[in-house]
Amino acid sequence: MRCVGPAEAATIVEEVHSRSCALHSGYKTIAGKIMRMGYFWPTLYRDVAQIVKRSKSCQRHAPQNRKPRHDMIPIDSPWPFYKWAIDIVGPFPPGAGNVKFLIVAIDYFTKWVEAKALRTITGVQVRNFVWEYIRNGWVDELSNVLWAHRTTFKKSTGKTPFSLVYGSEAMIPAEIFVETHRVANFDESANAEGICENLNFIEERSLMAAIREANNKQQIAKYYNKKVRAR
Repeated sequence: MRCVGPAEAATIVEEVHSRSCALHSGYKTIAGKIMRMGYFWPTLYRDVAQIVKRSKSCQRHAPQNRKPRHDMIPIDSPWPFYKWAIDIVGPFPPGAGNVKFLIVAIDYFTKWVEAKALRTITGVQVRNFVWEYIRNGWVDELSNVLWAHRTTFKKSTGKTPFSLVYGSEAMIPAEIFVETHRVANFDESANAEGICENLNFIEERSLMAAIREANNKQQIAKYYNKKVRAR
């Protein structure tokens, strides 16, 4: 990994936490993402933790602890894009264009997310739901959140959604501002060959991710259901 100084470290953390890769995750998730992209400095965890604690958005949307009321029933889907979950969120305060609702769809296996902001919710709109980039008022951060989600490591599969779909890890903007090893040593022909090799291994990686996901869901359900019965 590339060891960076204070100024470069601040740029990387700002990019991953608040800009195009912003997801407002916990500090461990953000720090892990930075390390997987090829960066390191001695106070990485401390610096990220301090930024998260000072972030009003992170504190405002911090998760609330609620007791479960029902047993958890895990749903497995071993193939990418075979099974989707769709949810409607809102109404929110009206944004530009008077959009108030959000349709969110997530693939069960890769955890790939698609989303669209709408003024109203109708059966036709849901049926014709196609994701697109929206930049209206409160949804200005939507495209950034989706990008950040797709490039963030998921414990359930051991991979990022992007890598499970495309076979390779995405390049985040921070790698342009502060070059990583793969950027500094980029070779177009070698890169094209490497991408083809990664695509050949997608099926195997998907299978291993499916096994890991199934085991992870069983462990979560076991812990969750134990708490339900203990009430």
